[in-house]
Amino acid sequence: MSRRQLRGVAEVSAAIGAGQPISLLLMIEDEASPAAVELAGRAEALGIDVRRESERELRRMCAGEVAVELLGLEGPPAMQTLDELMASDGIVFLLVGLRYPGNVGYILRCLEVAGGAGVVLDTDWAAAQRDEALRVGMRADRFFPVIDADSGDALLSARAAGRRIVALETSGRLAPWEVSLKGPLVVLVGSETTGIPDSVLGEVDELVTIPANGFIPSYNVQAAVGIILGEWMRQTA
Repeated sequence: MSRRQLRGVAEVSAAIGAGQPISLLLMIEDEASPAAVELAGRAEALGIDVRRESERELRRMCAGEVAVELLGLEGPPAMQTLDELMASDGIVFLLVGLRYPGNVGYILRCLEVAGGAGVVLDTDWAAAQRDEALRVGMRADRFFPVIDADSGDALLSARAAGRRIVALETSGRLAPWEVSLKGPLVVLVGSETTGIPDSVLGEVDELVTIPANGFIPSYNVQAAVGIILGEWMRQTA
């Protein structure tokens, strides 16, 4: 199931009344109306995660429009197990050994905005590095799963769920638009310096690269991920 925004008291109330799955409800932290407060209480009683956010944050989440006092997330919960994530719909990114929190944060934000299912992180980071990545990614982990797991376990789970595995690597021979990115899919992205380990590359179905015409042989990982996500959206529109 894909995620979508529910804006305002009326939309959230209608969704709750229809029994639609709502995983998160953001309520303005100041001057919420009695109707909004009452509805938030009903949501909490149903086990929906309700959080207070600033007017500025809600306006940003509404893409610059006037902020609503309630913003609901219809769809699966952000907290899922690895197997639940792999069994869900949509594209999953598996990030193996990435070093820089800024790059990971960019990927988290881009994938959530594009409507991806979630991200699996295989890193040796300290807690502070992970927190920095989530901050850069606008706390996308509020809205979809960001799961820490060993890449071997992630690939086993992906295979069990029937997902194809595509690796984004400079050693690839095909561009993203030359392969099918439709259906249940995992995209592997490796370290900015060492790439994807050979032991992991041996498990992939497709090896793709982003064509380059300059002297520098590869793009920044942020640009490469943006390109493959754009192609995935084009193919699955």
